[in-house]
Amino acid sequence: MRWHFMIGCGFRQNASLESFESALSKLPKTDHYSGICVPEDKIAHEALCAFAKKLALPIYGIKKDAIASAITDTQSAKIIKARHTGSVAEAAALAIFKTPARLVAARAISSDRYAVCAIAKGANL
Repeated sequence: MRWHFMIGCGFRQNASLESFESALSKLPKTDHYSGICVPEDKIAHEALCAFAKKLALPIYGIKKDAIASAITDTQSAKIIKARHTGSVAEAAALAIFKTPARLVAARAISSDRYAVCAIAKGANL
């Protein structure tokens, strides 16, 4: 069985490439990543695209209902109100999988606080 490690990202509009790199650098390293998952309305964000290009990873847009239905470790009241989930990064990383997945690393916040990353592990995308 091949495991996929997916990076989930949540971020503010003014996030930079450095924001994404900072958040990811705070998480444990894995052997490989299979892609980056974000809410589908943010898939074309310029800094996100630069981040994906630098890592040579595809970006997957996750639908609102899939994000809202994912069970996250983090329960941010602000994010629950805005996105109906406790953590966009955790939910996006988990929601891409067709079979159960688990968080390898709960959210890490960038130094500038504009981006958040989490990592989920699963078998079937």
